[in-house]
Amino acid sequence: MKVIRILSLFLLLILLIPNLSYGIEDNPRVYLIVINKLTLKDIEFMENLKKIIEGGSIGLMNTRGVSGYTGAESFLTINSSRKSSCNYASIDFLPRELNGSIVNKSFSRLIKLNKNNKFSPYIGAIGDNLHSVGLKTAIYGNGDLINMPLKTAALIPMDSRGLVDYGNIDNITIEDNDYPFTIKTDYKKLLSEIKNSSANLIVGDTGDLDRIYRYSDFLSEDESKNIRERILLDIDSFIGELITILKYDKSLLIITSPNSGDINVDDNKLSPIITWGNGIGKGILTSATTERAGIVANIDIGPTIMSFLKAPMDNMSGSQIKSIRKNDINLKDIIEYSQQINTTSKVRYNTLYYYGIFSMIILSLAIIFLIAKIRLSGKTKDITKVLFAMILVFPNIFILVSIFKPRRIYSFILILFTLMLLSLIVLWVTRKSSNQIINIVSISIVIIILDLTSRGSISKFSVLSHDPTIGARYYGIGNEMVGLFLGSITIFSIGISKRNDKSLIPLFLLGISIILVGHPHYGANVGGTMAFIVATVFYVVEIFNKDKVLNLKRVFFMVISIILLISIMGFIDIKFNRNTTHLGNTILLTKNNGLSYLNKIIFRKLLMNIKLIGNSFWTYILLLHMILHTSIFYFKKKNNKILTAAIAGLSGAIGGFLLNDSGLILAAICMNLITAGLYLEFVE
Repeated sequence: MKVIRILSLFLLLILLIPNLSYGIEDNPRVYLIVINKLTLKDIEFMENLKKIIEGGSIGLMNTRGVSGYTGAESFLTINSSRKSSCNYASIDFLPRELNGSIVNKSFSRLIKLNKNNKFSPYIGAIGDNLHSVGLKTAIYGNGDLINMPLKTAALIPMDSRGLVDYGNIDNITIEDNDYPFTIKTDYKKLLSEIKNSSANLIVGDTGDLDRIYRYSDFLSEDESKNIRERILLDIDSFIGELITILKYDKSLLIITSPNSGDINVDDNKLSPIITWGNGIGKGILTSATTERAGIVANIDIGPTIMSFLKAPMDNMSGSQIKSIRKNDINLKDIIEYSQQINTTSKVRYNTLYYYGIFSMIILSLAIIFLIAKIRLSGKTKDITKVLFAMILVFPNIFILVSIFKPRRIYSFILILFTLMLLSLIVLWVTRKSSNQIINIVSISIVIIILDLTSRGSISKFSVLSHDPTIGARYYGIGNEMVGLFLGSITIFSIGISKRNDKSLIPLFLLGISIILVGHPHYGANVGGTMAFIVATVFYVVEIFNKDKVLNLKRVFFMVISIILLISIMGFIDIKFNRNTTHLGNTILLTKNNGLSYLNKIIFRKLLMNIKLIGNSFWTYILLLHMILHTSIFYFKKKNNKILTAAIAGLSGAIGGFLLNDSGLILAAICMNLITAGLYLEFVE
């Protein structure tokens, strides 16, 4: 009888074990492999990774945390799906002997670090959302140095108690004198741990590439290069073996560097991200956060994991990463794309700075001419007109450079100077034309409208457009372009008003501009929309009110108009837009988190403007504008035909400055154009 019972139990186990095993293996899983400091150039040495790219998708990821692109905050930002603060003193992961879980003993420090974080991150969002539906997390590997534990990758799967369900973060490296700090990841053990893990989200930290980055100061360039290539081959072999144990239809593999790549290899702050698995074909990556093919943000990784594992996305601000099918995409294309973005990012500040310096010199001369009552004539007048016209033309040149997609700084400079020379020739030939100014701003208006309606295809690599490296905004119209748009419409309106002061064309243009700048389909720049609303309201007041006095009633009308139009745009965004823009997200987050979230946004915008006023050269340009405008209005006070549009534009610029973060740039560029246009009218 006893023998029969034992045999029965044995048979029962035989029947149950396959079913249990199948249950574990059949669950969908996400494998996030961390290769910190990986660059696109490194991938050229990794044949297995290139094969994965051939069957999967690749893109570039913004790695920015609260203050930078390196360090622990980039890892924590992935966890919370919002920009987070973190330092190494707030990371102290230790294994718990009772159940094999991992806990961050310094978790309370993370909470304190982010207490006043303007982005309001929920620390532990990935872990909590997975745990809420009974799913498990795991971390294997580390980036430890000799005297410094670096278990930053454990931040990614952590929950709001600082816990990770399973892991091995200590007994995962071996001693090797040929490797940095004599430490090398045991890739066989790492593979074994991942293979045998029962978690749904498995994070694997390869560690070695980060170690060579930190050790490079102690090596010659050749030594560093040789060791780096050896490490890349080790990691590539590990990836090749890993891919053989994954079930394609039940797996999502994400390979990325949470920090920007090794600056000694590639100074681009965007890091590569590769995805492979169920539902991902050959192509490039994008997300609703960026709305830009080939670009995603680190805050998008969390929602992508949740979407694949069918878990909630509570307290996350990013969007799911998606693949755009593109069979002809290859690594070379992404490298070239990265170079184009990096070149634009590098030249952005200096290009705008020298444009500002040029403007300051010309404006200073104008002030001297006006105050000293110097009358211009002959060639002096012609040269002055051309120089002021260049202030109007330069922004168009900055946009047109983008069409040529320069990949190197020298090619950018060559294209820029070629377009400048051509512009000077055209301006000199047409200097006697009475339509020169209106033709220039008409070109600006057409370019911006075409760019907006084509989702930024013209200005993608322009210094006036968004910088994906900064990540403040990825699509829609930016503050620099809003300033150009508003300034151009103002100068156009001045030209029209000069011919027919009762024309409604300027009002029509302002109305169209409000729709284009504020509509969710085109990116909804809220601050820019408010600038155009202010300009429009002032224009209406100037046209339809004989007394033309700004009183409390009209200010109230302006405020109500702003609130009403922004509310309408927000309603359209939330109700009819599948992927809500910044406007819709702000309204939804304010609804969920209360007015305190809105207060933080307002506070952040004010701080940004204060910071810019104290540190930006645009401040000096604005001061010059104030002096020059006072002089022009004094001498032109009897000519109301052209001042009506000018006052509306200036009001919009002031509104944009007060109601926008980095509104200083918007106002400065807008006033630059208005001042140049007004002075050219004065010269005539």
